[in-house]
Amino acid sequence: MTFLLHVEFDATSESAAAKILQCLAGMADIVHRDHSKVYTYVFRHADETKTKLIFTEIYADEQVFLDHGRDAEFGKLLQQGFDTTTGKSRKELCIRSDINSPLSPITASVLDNYLHVTYIPLQQGFFHRNSIEKREVDLLVVCTGCDQNVYEQLNVVVSCVTCVTFEESDGNRQLIAVITNISNEKRTMKDTKPSIDAIEIVCSHEETIRKFKDIIDNYFQVQSIHIQTSFSGYIRHRSLS
Repeated sequence: MTFLLHVEFDATSESAAAKILQCLAGMADIVHRDHSKVYTYVFRHADETKTKLIFTEIYADEQVFLDHGRDAEFGKLLQQGFDTTTGKSRKELCIRSDINSPLSPITASVLDNYLHVTYIPLQQGFFHRNSIEKREVDLLVVCTGCDQNVYEQLNVVVSCVTCVTFEESDGNRQLIAVITNISNEKRTMKDTKPSIDAIEIVCSHEETIRKFKDIIDNYFQVQSIHIQTSFSGYIRHRSLS
């Protein structure tokens, strides 16, 4: 049972946020070393205020979710980064495709009693697949306010290894995708460009960002774009195609 965690966290100060991201970078190194089934493990600032953070994590199954935090050094970094003085979560979403299937008691305890997640059913898409093309880029996009055609159009113009849509209780359709290839080939465009209220682009390579922004300009109608080039963790585990 693969699932995705999407967390929005409010740090008490810029220095607290910086400390959290520093600790998360160390935790991500441990996870990347030991757990190839943690497909995505990325943490970053949400905006220019430097106190709002966003965490995106994709786990292949319950077992790797439980195992990834058992390393002693991981636990030390977790305690250093998170306590009652550093801030609190504003939103914790667990996106699942099998939302009606019961979790193991220990997994449910962690998600319900420690993380206090809200379970959201997968609306459309896939958490993980191996691409048939050679992996060329690592780019995470988070879209809010998507119309129903965004998912289909995005999967025509780029190659995604993760692409999911879901809706919270307010009916706002959201999309999270991990992109590994951006084609230079011109694609057929719909009569009306699919619309997106806001899109967050997470990537450390300026040329990749430029190419993806060209895709956005050509094939979508977007009201606002936020680009994040600095982050802790990894967008896609290096062992994966």
